[in-house]
Amino acid sequence: MRKMAIAVVLAAFVACPAVAADAYVGLNLGSNKMGYSDVKASSAYSLLFGYFFRQNIAAEVEYASFGSAEMTGSTNKVTGNAVSLSAIGFLPVNKTLSMFGKLGVATTKLEVIEASFLESKTYLAYGFGAQYNFGNSIGFRLGYDSFKVGSTDTQNSNFTYLGALYKF
Repeated sequence: MRKMAIAVVLAAFVACPAVAADAYVGLNLGSNKMGYSDVKASSAYSLLFGYFFRQNIAAEVEYASFGSAEMTGSTNKVTGNAVSLSAIGFLPVNKTLSMFGKLGVATTKLEVIEASFLESKTYLAYGFGAQYNFGNSIGFRLGYDSFKVGSTDTQNSNFTYLGALYKF
């Protein structure tokens, strides 16, 4: 799945001259908490590529790593990731600040390392937040994304982040 995400991002860079000024890349850093009571929060990140189809409507491809979380009362560690495709809508507050919401589909992977447990799931994903733009090429985000993880006991994986975008 990681190789697929990298291939998508690299393909996007190759196509960039054709979509200049409407495309962007980003990096989000934050915290992820899975809905399982015995799994602690972990550091997380995501890489994304987006394209504006209209002034306030874009599509994003994102790879999110949920990090490695410890389980309470155990030596097991839980890791997970998601690859998603989302539509994102922006509601401008003023010239530089916008609120956004996104809805899409994500394929997630959840793994308990010492227990040799691995599950994948494809389900709806959503998110919301605010974006502040500095000029035409730099933006910053504060956001929240939610993904479904696990197939036998499905829970939310909640990713809260600060992010930076570069538009080209």
